[in-house]
This record gives sequence, C-alpha cells and structure tokens, in this order.
Amino acid sequence: MTSIHNTQPPHSQFRPGPRLAPLSRPRPRSVLPEADHQKLQQHLTCCQQSQLPIWTLLAYVLLNKIMTTEPVSDFHARDLVTSGCRVSYSVNGEPAQTGLLVHSARSEFGSGVIPVSSLLGATLIGMRIGQRAPLLCEDGTVMSLSVLDVLPPN
Repeated sequence: MTSIHNTQPPHSQFRPGPRLAPLSRPRPRSVLPEADHQKLQQHLTCCQQSQLPIWTLLAYVLLNKIMTTEPVSDFHARDLVTSGCRVSYSVNGEPAQTGLLVHSARSEFGSGVIPVSSLLGATLIGMRIGQRAPLLCEDGTVMSLSVLDVLPPN
C-alpha cells in the first residue's frame, strides 16, 4: 500500500483563491472639450427619454464616452476627434470614409455629415488618430472602427 503525501505548503503559506495581479496605476482618462462633454450629456438625456431600441444602444455608447472622458476647458489637440472636425475613418479595414462630425445634423448639410447622436458619431468623438474601437451597429453586430486622420475646425 502506498501512502499519499500532502503536497500543499504548510497552512500558514497556503492562500486559496484567484491570483491577483499587482496593483497598477489607473489608466488616464481621455480628454474632451467641455462643450462636447456637455452636449454628450444632452444627447444621453434624449436617449433616456426615448423608448426606441436603437436609443438603448446609443445611450450605452454615450454613457461610456461620458464616463471615460474628462471635460477640459480651452483644450485643442490636432489629433483629437471633436465636434466640427472633418474625420477620416475606416470600418473593418475597408477604404477610408470622411465626414464632418456635428452635434446638430440638419437636412441641408446632406451627405458627409456624421451626427454625434448616431452610433458612429458617438463612437468617433474623443478618439485620436491611430486609435481603434469597437463600433456597435443597429443590427447587433460589432465592427472595428479606426481613426485615420482629423482636420480640426477652423
């Protein structure tokens, strides 16, 4: 008959449970001009008042953007997507598309306008050149969105 030996370290050294990663510094929050941050909050309020299913997805994206960005006064960065800028982007590695990001899209603007109150616009705002992010779609699919270039407003 063979004996079974205890292979665990003495009880004082044994710590059950998951291994935890060493504590690290929290990730710095992205920045966004105060005016854009306030407008995101207004768009979120509109979403919360609506009962349409698409607004639920948009509210999720807007809330995430509000919670992960820091409003900053008098801040301008040439590589940051903000309202009023012309942004070139790619979806799933497809050819580049360009549009003007606006908070209030009017019918006279025509094509080439990206309302911040859309899933694409809410995802783009606050991104930087070279940054990639998931793009939620109305049909429930998720695509990859990349910012290629930004032309800030004049």
